[in-house]
Amino acid sequence: MAIVIHSFPKILIDIAKCYNEEINSIDLALKYILVTKNRRLAIESIPAKEFQVLLKNALGRIENTNFRVKLKIEEFDATNILTFRKHCRNAKLRNIYFRLIHNDFFTHERMNRYKMTNTDECPRCNQTETTKHLLWECHHSKHIWDLYNDYMIKLDKANSVISEYSQIYKAGETAGITIIKAKIIQEMIQIRRPTNWDTLNLEKVVDELVNIELYNYKKKHCLAQFNTKWKFLKR
Repeated sequence: MAIVIHSFPKILIDIAKCYNEEINSIDLALKYILVTKNRRLAIESIPAKEFQVLLKNALGRIENTNFRVKLKIEEFDATNILTFRKHCRNAKLRNIYFRLIHNDFFTHERMNRYKMTNTDECPRCNQTETTKHLLWECHHSKHIWDLYNDYMIKLDKANSVISEYSQIYKAGETAGITIIKAKIIQEMIQIRRPTNWDTLNLEKVVDELVNIELYNYKKKHCLAQFNTKWKFLKR
């Protein structure tokens, strides 16, 4: 019998030694979950998001992304992710930011690697189109960010000027600026890459974005929040 008992994990043996028929019972229904070392909650009180984290931990699917390596930039503050989520409720733009920070855009270099195209060259300048090239190095992309910077300076938002590649990955100074940046990135990754932009192109993108926001805020009867969010535009 001793040999059989010692074949069980020690933790199970210790649990069995503590069993008391007067206070313990066998109940197959799951009622409580240990969510942290010293915190046990009734199962019906645990939010869905917390359940997802618990399951990922239990399955060993929690991983800490090394954004510096993935994005090939010197610095990335993970708090930008939380700030972006706070600033942006638009599902499409949230998806753009998620793909941005996970280096998940379909560049020609990536598509060529998977035999989706016959070349890894940028269709605008014939250089190898990596993510950095697509968003920053191509002269058409640089010009778009120059237009964006001029626009920010015009709005007295010089702190939001983008002067280096790593700043593309940062959330904006305000919710409105964060969304404008995400929208510009969305334009940059279209199959037909943007070329020869001028100030009117940029302003058109911003106007379309703000009009959609206005419609959504009116629908929710939240015009005061809209005005607060976009007051920096001086409309």
